[in-house]
Amino acid sequence: MSAHPTTVQPALEARIADLFPQVREYLGGLLDAYRPRYAHLRTMLERLIADGRRTPHECALPFLVHAAVDGDPAPAVPVAAVHALWWRAANAFDDVTDGDRGTRLYGIDPGAVMTAALECGYALPLRALAALPAAAPLRERLTADYLDGWTAACDGQIGDILGSPTGTSPEEVLTVYRHKSGSVYAMAATMAARLALGADGAGDRRVTSWGEFGQALGMLAQFRNDEDDLRSGGNEDLGNRTATYLLVRLLHSAPAATRQRAVELLGRSADSDASRRQLAAMLLDPGTLASYQRFLADLHRRAHALLDALAPASPFTASLHRRVDDEVRTTAYATAPAGPHGVHCTLAPGPAAPAQARERPDQKV
Repeated sequence: MSAHPTTVQPALEARIADLFPQVREYLGGLLDAYRPRYAHLRTMLERLIADGRRTPHECALPFLVHAAVDGDPAPAVPVAAVHALWWRAANAFDDVTDGDRGTRLYGIDPGAVMTAALECGYALPLRALAALPAAAPLRERLTADYLDGWTAACDGQIGDILGSPTGTSPEEVLTVYRHKSGSVYAMAATMAARLALGADGAGDRRVTSWGEFGQALGMLAQFRNDEDDLRSGGNEDLGNRTATYLLVRLLHSAPAATRQRAVELLGRSADSDASRRQLAAMLLDPGTLASYQRFLADLHRRAHALLDALAPASPFTASLHRRVDDEVRTTAYATAPAGPHGVHCTLAPGPAAPAQARERPDQKV
């Protein structure tokens, strides 16, 4: 008799978590190649990887996708490492741009962090992919997947920085979200699926569909992030006058009087907690959320439908379904506390650099 799903799923996720030390070792090997010629850069990379801001599940998605395709997550270690490097670099760029961490970032001069982040997110992943033990055409396609994701994410980030709530359309915000967040998850899913399938050509529909799943998951994550900021009371996006989808929808679809009131509150939001709270309440009003909820529901269903079509028989697919549900649990579209696929995905954040390489005893794990 087969094991009950409630016992099988944690065991599968534990199997993936057991691979995290291999990612640490792989990262350590990449950094070893920088010694002794690039000693300054190697030290900064070690500290950035060890101490930089990590993203939840940053290693898990490549493992889950690879395992859903061929049953074994282990060959995805290089892709998981490359994906973790992207996140460490992106979070460093984001933290420096926010400029709210004083004169030091992760205990390092911000200028050094920015230089190391460029190497961490661009050159180091490309070196890792070039050394991948795979046929040259497959390595080239994986490199193209990574570069496509890098370029799209840069485009989206610039669009996010330059966009204004009153001068941007909802459709333009969605394009920013597809690039800024969707492309990153699409990159991870595409690379993992391509590696599992050995699909060195660009025309394999399964690889494309896995990328579409990753994009949907990434967009759900962006919407969840937007709402978390509102529901927590932080309202940082409003204070920064960021062109979030909810805000832009309100400004483009609300009656004239409501829109005028929102614009007035937005104009004071940088310096007024009360204005930010009032504007947040307008965004979370049930009438404002109705069409947004329908959009989220459609995206949520599409992500699940893609998984059902791509890997219906894999036991690892259940964890991917739960990842999808995790991204809507705190949003306006939260149909049930646990979602249709059970409890949360329990995988931990990705690994830091190897402890022995960090050279300082007080670093975070």
